[in-house]
Amino acid sequence: MNRFVERVELYFLSENPFVQRYAIEMLEDTYLPCGKTLLTGLRAVDRGLVSEYPSSVLPNLMYLPLNEEGVMEVINRLKSLGNEDDDRFFYIQLLLNADTDLLIAYKNEVKSFVGDGQLADIVKLPSLTAEELYKDLADISVYLDNERFNQSLYDHGKRIIKELINKNEIESWEIQAGLQDSVENIDGFDFNGIFIVYSSGELREENVVPQLVNLFKDEDESDTLFEEVANALVKIGTDQVVREVEKVALFGNTYFYTLDVLGRIKTKEAEQALLRLFDRTNDVTAKTLIADYLCQQLSTDAIPKIEALIDEGYDENMLCLEESLYVNCIMNEIKHPKLPMWRKVMEEVEYPSMNEPPLIAPQPAQTGDKVGRNDPCPCGSGKKHKKCCL
Repeated sequence: MNRFVERVELYFLSENPFVQRYAIEMLEDTYLPCGKTLLTGLRAVDRGLVSEYPSSVLPNLMYLPLNEEGVMEVINRLKSLGNEDDDRFFYIQLLLNADTDLLIAYKNEVKSFVGDGQLADIVKLPSLTAEELYKDLADISVYLDNERFNQSLYDHGKRIIKELINKNEIESWEIQAGLQDSVENIDGFDFNGIFIVYSSGELREENVVPQLVNLFKDEDESDTLFEEVANALVKIGTDQVVREVEKVALFGNTYFYTLDVLGRIKTKEAEQALLRLFDRTNDVTAKTLIADYLCQQLSTDAIPKIEALIDEGYDENMLCLEESLYVNCIMNEIKHPKLPMWRKVMEEVEYPSMNEPPLIAPQPAQTGDKVGRNDPCPCGSGKKHKKCCL
């Protein structure tokens, strides 16, 4: 297991609700956890709330991968739930995170919880030729370009790409050429181009890093493209990615995505880049985000800088920076004298939600506008979508 994951995963079972929640968020979309991490998360689910402060664990585990043991565990949990149980939605979403070969191996058990058509489309993938797979992917791209966004179709397109990679049907030169064609498209990136970006991340294509990073300079492109570019760069995750992203990290409004890349790459190089950017910018929102990402890196060098920012004033509409710094100190076993004060601030922020009804699982929408990770959450909490229901 990755050493950073091993260090953070211990806190999934923390008795401190703020530490537990932040620990789970720290590994989100880092692509570092393995199937064992989900099993630890499910142990936290079984334990229930650890204090009077609401900290629902299950919805925050949706990013974690499943191994065979995880698939079996999720299936068994679904069998024990009633059709009206709110947790049912989240477990089905987890199940759909499983690789195609695992869903095929357990198709008889899975079919009770996944739509027949959706499961049939997944099960047939290995039997399709490369030509048939590319045709299906092209059809999905055309639909997404011309109709409203459909998450299930989008996810199936990604599953098709993984199958093409399994069949060794996507080569490096194709990705480079495809990216160049998309850049030169006068109408901007279409979903075919977005799927090419996704492919570059799945194949860890380091030679296209400059091309990917350059896409952040076009602020008119879609959030979906920027999200996939960020995801691909995190998957590649090399020092070259850090160097290239740092060059454009404070460019325009895309800094939400570039800083996110550096925050999710858990290396010393990424931490050092964030420290330099913190000193370089005077934008209070950018500085707030960088401070939070440094805490997600468990950076001890950043602690005095972030403490000073809290005293000077930060962008409280983005997040509670006292929580970030508090958890950073706790997980680094630093007995900072301001820990009780920061804890009090966190409790005051959390207090209004204590008497609210628990989070109800959203109904799986087949169509609809996609909410960006950094957009306000549709549930009305006031938090960013990625820090709430996402």
